[in-house]
Amino acid sequence: MSSTQYYLLWLAVGLVLTAIASAILTRQTRQRALRRVAAAELLDALAHYSEWVAAQGRVVFFQDDTQPATEPVLQEVRTVQQQWFPELSPVAEQLDAVHRRLLEFLLAQRELRLRDFEAWVESDQDAGFMQLWQQHCWAVRAIEERLVRAENSQQTAAGPIGAA
Repeated sequence: MSSTQYYLLWLAVGLVLTAIASAILTRQTRQRALRRVAAAELLDALAHYSEWVAAQGRVVFFQDDTQPATEPVLQEVRTVQQQWFPELSPVAEQLDAVHRRLLEFLLAQRELRLRDFEAWVESDQDAGFMQLWQQHCWAVRAIEERLVRAENSQQTAAGPIGAA
């Protein structure tokens, strides 16, 4: 093997290694960008869902026809969380539990109002809703805080290349 072939071989190996490193860095950068977009989607879905929950506290009567309208939003929260942020599963389960309790409460209040209006008036619906609203806010805040921590730890791990 001549020295020219030797140098050309090492040049080719160097170019292949550079291409591989570039592909890996590009893929990691793309994944971080997609994850940031998913985080924004998750926050938007949480905000939309929170608007629905807050609206239930402002209306006089729980409106059954709004329940199907919120299910796709809550499903979007679950889907984005499971696909991109599996580490948020425990707090997402808390949000699901609060949602179930909220629906049970709203439906029970509706049933009570239809069955015995005076008992419904005396049931202090606002206090019960506010307790559930507070639990909802805690669950949403926990998701947001862990999401920020997850994104910050990913950016810290990425180093100066990911800081762009």
